[in-house]
Amino acid sequence: MKAGESEGRMEAAMNEEEIHILSGMSKTEKFLKFFGPGLLIATVYVDPGQIVVDMESGSTFQYRLLWVLFAANAMGLMFQHLCSRLSVVTGRNMAVENRLEYPRNLRIFLWATVELASIAADLGYVMGTATALSILTGMDLHWGVLLTGVDTFLALGLQSLGIRKIEAVVGTLFGMVVIGYVFELFFIRPSVLGVVDGMLPRLWHRNERHDYGDWLKLLCANLGAAVCPPNFFLQSALVRTRKTERTRTGVMEAFEYNLYETTICLVLATLVNACMLVLAAAHFYPERVVSMAQGADLLQDIFGPYAQYAFAIAMLCAGQSSSLTGVLSTQYIMEGFFELEIPGWIVRLATRAAAIIPAFIVIYSQGPDVATDLIEQAQVVVNFVVPFTVIPLTKFLCSEIKMGPYRLSKPLELVCWICSGVAIFLNLLALYDFFSDIESLPTVVSGSMGFFHNWVVSIPFVVLDCPPS
Repeated sequence: MKAGESEGRMEAAMNEEEIHILSGMSKTEKFLKFFGPGLLIATVYVDPGQIVVDMESGSTFQYRLLWVLFAANAMGLMFQHLCSRLSVVTGRNMAVENRLEYPRNLRIFLWATVELASIAADLGYVMGTATALSILTGMDLHWGVLLTGVDTFLALGLQSLGIRKIEAVVGTLFGMVVIGYVFELFFIRPSVLGVVDGMLPRLWHRNERHDYGDWLKLLCANLGAAVCPPNFFLQSALVRTRKTERTRTGVMEAFEYNLYETTICLVLATLVNACMLVLAAAHFYPERVVSMAQGADLLQDIFGPYAQYAFAIAMLCAGQSSSLTGVLSTQYIMEGFFELEIPGWIVRLATRAAAIIPAFIVIYSQGPDVATDLIEQAQVVVNFVVPFTVIPLTKFLCSEIKMGPYRLSKPLELVCWICSGVAIFLNLLALYDFFSDIESLPTVVSGSMGFFHNWVVSIPFVVLDCPPS
């Protein structure tokens, strides 16, 4: 079956209407036609997982991870835009490109890594929604975790509305998220010198309460939260709903307007992230936030009850909008990689169950105070997947066959490889830190982990030169 037939079937199932951009339209009309995919992507940048990472970064290392937040989000913006360029030129999304490029065994491995990232990201949505329900209704957190399975069916039902209406719904939720967090900004009294100091890059840092290992985990968590692989697959699919003229002018206009709308949305999301980090640094430090509920309680103690409820409503909206984008991305990924006509509700329910079940067990057995650690570790897992997504993407974009005259320039290609190398380097450091702290680990297991390290590093480079299926 051809790639176009696969994608056509999926689009028909989702009732996606094509949005045509004509040469006679004004610039404003064209921009409004292109506007939409960036909103869906931006909601994931203010999802509960990201907000928790922001709050923990500020409450443990004050302002000193601020530069990491901006650098990671800039990297995310770059790769989001490059995904849209790939789709505009080839007419195919990233999942289909992986299927066409790689043999079955490697394709299964790459798909598994993306699904792992989806499950890990979903954990943040689950915990955010459950925390919001706990604050607003008083229910126990572990029961709220189970209840989040219901929103999967709500998100699936919204697909029948068509892509423009989905974008409108998510855009409304995104607006409510921003308003909810902006409400907190009126109370922030940050240290200007602290903010300036936080913008100065530093590779390593520790304080009297937290060591280099905590710093490294938050470096990885910030990168994983911003450079989230499922987002790339989603954006590369969404931009295909915008139909432009297949001329050089039409293609360059598509590049331009996609960049504009994605930049606007992600800059707004980045400012929200920065404000939450600054808020935590100014008012929570040095008391580490160990749960979202604790963060809400601290807001209430400092600013009054309205701040707590604004935070909960924003968290609830963020969880719901992120769940909806998760539904879309998992379906695109599954069918793009394998051309499988599996009902969307089965795919999504399996992904959500893989996030809910361990979260419920951990929260029920160890209490709500482990929630932040759970989300932080989930974002670190997402970061482990980053190289397995951005390396194939960079390879596709550098291909003369796929991209023709629109292939990456040498400077931009170099930047992409450097970003991939940074992700691999951080992952190696995280693996070393994790296993080197277990002193009782038998020698044979340590040896096998050394082999595992080499295997993890080698896979991305195997992907570079793997022959097509």
